[in-house]
Order: sequence, then C-alpha cells, then structure tokens
Amino acid sequence: MPFGLKLRRTRRYNVLSKNCFVTRIRLLDSNVIECTLSVESTGQECLEAVAQRLELRETHYFGLWFLSKSQQARWVELEKPLKKHLDKFANEPLLFFGVMFYVPNVSWLQQEATRYQYYLQVKKDVLEGRLRCTLEQVIRLAGLAVQGKERDGQHVKSHFSLRLQCCWPLTGKN
Repeated sequence: MPFGLKLRRTRRYNVLSKNCFVTRIRLLDSNVIECTLSVESTGQECLEAVAQRLELRETHYFGLWFLSKSQQARWVELEKPLKKHLDKFANEPLLFFGVMFYVPNVSWLQQEATRYQYYLQVKKDVLEGRLRCTLEQVIRLAGLAVQGKERDGQHVKSHFSLRLQCCWPLTGKN
C-alpha cells in the first residue's frame, strides 16, 4: 500500500465503510455474486438486488438462506436488517438463493426466468437426494432437460410439469 498504510479487513466482512458491508450470494447455478448493502438493509432489499441481477420479477417464490453457527440451514427473515441477522446467527456472510415456496403446478409460473430458477432448484434437489424420484423419473427428467435445451421449451414445459408433480418432496421447504 502507498505510504506504508496497512488497513485491516474484518474477518467476517469486506467493509467498504462503516455504513456498508458486502455479502456473497451463491445462486442456483453455483455462481457467486457480491452485493453491497447498507448496514440497515433488510433481507428483502438483498433479495430484490439478486432478483434484479437475474431479471426475475416473481420474487415471492424465492428466498435467501444461510448456514447457522450449528451448520443448520436457516431462511433469512426478509423484514429484518440483514447484517444484524447474519452477525447474530450465521457462521459466515455467505447467503444462498433458492426456492422458498413451491407451486403445485409449474404452469402457475408466468416468467421464463422463474421457471428456469425452479428447474435449477429441482435439478439440485434431485442430485443432492432431497427430492425423491424413481430411476425412471430421473431418466425422464434428464431427457426433458436435454430436450428443453434443444427446442424452444414450450412442449417440454408441460411434460416437465407433469413429471415434477410425480416426484415432489413429501416435506416441503418453509
């Protein structure tokens, strides 16, 4: 650093000023983005910043979660100041973006970006074993995913909806 100044970084946050902090958010596609917030910013403001970057308008289905100090997943309380919430409960200032409320039928999702985020969540849940499917259902879902990349996705959307209902988790996320 010029002039021999050594600025300390806090262990938990990259601090821009006393009134701001930076948090990282892991998206469903495994990319990590950084979000600069004021210390008074709520979880809702952070979620809206993520949604804006993803061009997502149907934000009411999604939420942010973190790992607690006891390594348990906890949803961010969107109305509370995020920094205080993370300082008190989180192991580190890393948030995860995910589907918080599932719909019974994918056709309820109006925006393509919303359907894509749902697809990423379901894919992740199947791969990590949180969504129970038979081998046949997994193979069909994989085939539909490949077809969706090859075609416009309209025909695939209705089949994806039917297959998704067949292997929906018995215990939902809240």
